Amino acid sequence: MNNLIKFFIVTLGGLSLLSQAAFADHHSLENVKKGDVIPVTLKQLKPTQASVGYDQIYYKLGRYQFDTEKLFDEMCENNGQKAISKFSRSSNPADMSSYQCTDEIGAKPTDMKTVVIGPDNGLYLTDGHHTFNVLWHMENGGPDFKVHVVVADDYRHLSDMEAFWSQMKDDNNLLLLDDKFQPIEHSQLPTSLGLDNFYNNPYRALMYYTRKIAWEKPKPAFNYVEFYWGKEIFDKIDLSKYDLNSEQGYKKAVEDTAQVILSVDTNNVGGTMRSAERLGQFKGFDKKEFEKLFRKNQKIDYMLRYKKQLNQQGIEHRKAS
Repeated sequence: MNNLIKFFIVTLGGLSLLSQAAFADHHSLENVKKGDVIPVTLKQLKPTQASVGYDQIYYKLGRYQFDTEKLFDEMCENNGQKAISKFSRSSNPADMSSYQCTDEIGAKPTDMKTVVIGPDNGLYLTDGHHTFNVLWHMENGGPDFKVHVVVADDYRHLSDMEAFWSQMKDDNNLLLLDDKFQPIEHSQLPTSLGLDNFYNNPYRALMYYTRKIAWEKPKPAFNYVEFYWGKEIFDKIDLSKYDLNSEQGYKKAVEDTAQVILSVDTNNVGGTMRSAERLGQFKGFDKKEFEKLFRKNQKIDYMLRYKKQLNQQGIEHRKAS
């Protein structure tokens, strides 16, 4: 009897929510449409970019080791449930029944990560490569970790995968650049999450750390904006000259990168045909946010401590050639 693979759609906040009784597969996706909230495992998600900023991911992994409330807060946010309301020492981020959030799943869809469905019924991740790589590598995480995502678009009406990749590029749902911002083919994209499948792009990480100091994400959102900023400044600052394993080196890198961002004067940042101001450039350097970034138990501190742990353990994430 095929009832075991059936699923139920319920309405929640104007969205359709796929019951947790069945995680998304080719059968359960049949009736899914744009705007639906669906449960998935990380191993089902197909990347649409080839690089990530390892140091951004290391910050979250480092923080989660010491800040349990932040960990569960973000588990709730990932599932559109705003914030944590109850958890205990025995709570496990991989077990949603072991903690409670302030809202129902999908109640805050703008906080959630997005996928599109391809003609092959594949789930292609269009936002969340950093967040979900954190979940892949954290304690109790991994390829079978479960999370909910929003279906941002459905491309199953397209004739074939070539038409899909072309449309994805037109819709800015695809980033075909390597870690040095050189063009790649879609066949060179990772087929799975996991840092060993991605290039490390330090410029992408520096764009994360310079937010609120020299720029902020524009509204409405623009996919891959950090990468386009990174592409813009790539030939303006050489990050290989900085010691990104030390606080002093990172502080100088953030400061210099921020100043480069502030100096950009173009209407075509990273080839986007958008001005620096439109893509969030500030008018001046925010010294208060800069100083906050380097305080104890803030982003850089957590990140550097985690990197030190990896070095002591002899762990080096590196994209397989």
